[in-house]
Amino acid sequence: MKTKQVHLLRRPENIAVEDFILREVELSALQDGQVLVQNLYMSIDPYMRRSMENDGKDLDPWPINDALDGPSIGRVIETRNSKYSVGDIVESMSGWQQYFISNAEDYVPYLAANDALVKRAIGNGAEPMDYLGLLGIASQTAYSAMMCAIKLVPGETVVISSGAGSVGSLACQIAKIHGSRVVTSAGSDAKVAWLKHDLGVDAAFNYKTTPFDVGLRESCPNGIDQVLENASPEHFSACLPLMNFSKNILIAGMVGIYDVGGKVRNIENFEYVLDNFLTIKAHLFMDYLDSYDQFTEDMLNWRCEGKLKQKIHMFEGLESAPEALLALFNGEGRGKIMVKI
Repeated sequence: MKTKQVHLLRRPENIAVEDFILREVELSALQDGQVLVQNLYMSIDPYMRRSMENDGKDLDPWPINDALDGPSIGRVIETRNSKYSVGDIVESMSGWQQYFISNAEDYVPYLAANDALVKRAIGNGAEPMDYLGLLGIASQTAYSAMMCAIKLVPGETVVISSGAGSVGSLACQIAKIHGSRVVTSAGSDAKVAWLKHDLGVDAAFNYKTTPFDVGLRESCPNGIDQVLENASPEHFSACLPLMNFSKNILIAGMVGIYDVGGKVRNIENFEYVLDNFLTIKAHLFMDYLDSYDQFTEDMLNWRCEGKLKQKIHMFEGLESAPEALLALFNGEGRGKIMVKI
């Protein structure tokens, strides 16, 4: 049986569609204990840009001219493993390909083998694509930040950067559900309008036309109590003078540096960390995997109740996956980016 895979051709200085190629690959015959999976959807996530580098930063670097890793949801179409039946919906880290053979090890995000599997329940409001979207890794990052890593206090000001992104847009809504005053920013007037009118944030500005320090100062007259940083050193630096005493900054990512070398070179205002006894912590959703069942229940309930919505930017066909990844960094992405395979 043949499958199509997207391979990486080189380690680029700046990402381009031409860094990838679509190839047809022959799969081996299924062995005892193995499962054949047809991928339905794959997720596009910022960490993937870091995986294109030699050191990989978050994970092992992607190989050149071989199968890549990434969150995917698929359907079992053949099985020689008693734990799995034809038709089972399974999640894995074997995106970027149409079909793959799994040894059916137990799945743990980013830690288990790429072909490791976990069954996902369909029904009660959950569809297959939800496990990459509403219930996916970006959503787990947003939920664990707002619900586990910090304490949301009604009326306090929470600043969330990259508010129109997959993590930021959900974090904004979760904070609003719990009575926070939410301030965010995005890279276009259209995204700002969506954040204000559709998601109901209290203040939002276009960072391409309004500098971070100006936009934050105008939007946070009573200072900042909590920050979820997704964007850049510049946004992080602009928050520091506005932080209230003994408050918190979570850093979930800095997508703005991933395609320009991945180095943080320009943090300013750091003296305010000492002056105001701030706590800064890198945020990793895997620290809160024990909250997964509560996470799925809350997210599905909030969506059912109309309190939470997610914008999906769906690309069609495996061949579009490189373009989908590029959309994360060129401003074309709108919400959670996925590929329908």
